[in-house]
Amino acid sequence: MKTPIVVTGTHARTRLSALGKLTVAAVIGLPLLLSTDFFQHGVNVANLVFTGIGLVLAAIVTWIMVATRWRWSPLLGAVLYFLVLAGSIYILPYALSHPNETYLFALNVVFLALAVVGIGAGIGATIQNYRKGEGEPHAPRWLGASLSGLAGLVAGMLIVSLIVAANPQTSAASTNPNGEPVVHMAADHFVQNVVLVPKGSKLLIVDDGSIEHVLQNGRWDTNGTPHAGSEPGAPTLGNVDITGGSREVGPFAIAGVYHIYCTLHQGMNLTIVVQ
Repeated sequence: MKTPIVVTGTHARTRLSALGKLTVAAVIGLPLLLSTDFFQHGVNVANLVFTGIGLVLAAIVTWIMVATRWRWSPLLGAVLYFLVLAGSIYILPYALSHPNETYLFALNVVFLALAVVGIGAGIGATIQNYRKGEGEPHAPRWLGASLSGLAGLVAGMLIVSLIVAANPQTSAASTNPNGEPVVHMAADHFVQNVVLVPKGSKLLIVDDGSIEHVLQNGRWDTNGTPHAGSEPGAPTLGNVDITGGSREVGPFAIAGVYHIYCTLHQGMNLTIVVQ
């Protein structure tokens, strides 16, 4: 019977177990998941940086696990996902509470599923590697059922998201207690992209999450090119940063049509009709 190489010490080598292979698959899945943003928002500096970092880290962790097979190496996969989870805390609550934003919701649901697999399998494989005894580590009996259950949960959540997105609730601009029109911002778009504002009134813009938005006079065109500039009589917005909270714009003293866009999120336009 074949047995793993038994060497005492930190750098003892062992065969890549089923849990170890599962950890590698989860690690490789991270940059692949991040790369889907290219299809959603096109190629930009932000997604190039995040995908590039994810690809480099995944390549390093995968190489260490596959090439060296040190007994502690699967733990690197778990650590990688712990770090990415910590960096995603600011967006996860918003994303999971807005299933109508299908891409953002699906991205985070799949990410959490990969994190569960990467962390659980990474820790489990490391424990297996350090156990005493002969014989190649076998896959736990519950592994297949657990993965099937997790896949079913993810599929169910994605189906719910598609149903919610296909049956949107009617969304109109609300007003605050003072009668001031209110527009809400989601992760990468205005919830109401057209708002009516009475002449002489102000507009309250509210960030529903904790995602940074930088507002400017102007708009994105259909080709994804920003055009900064304000219409005559428009209140000036010079790169107004809103990260959570709200900001008043105005008053709008002259009737007309005005445009505001977010410089950080392609296609995020707001049209303001003053009458």
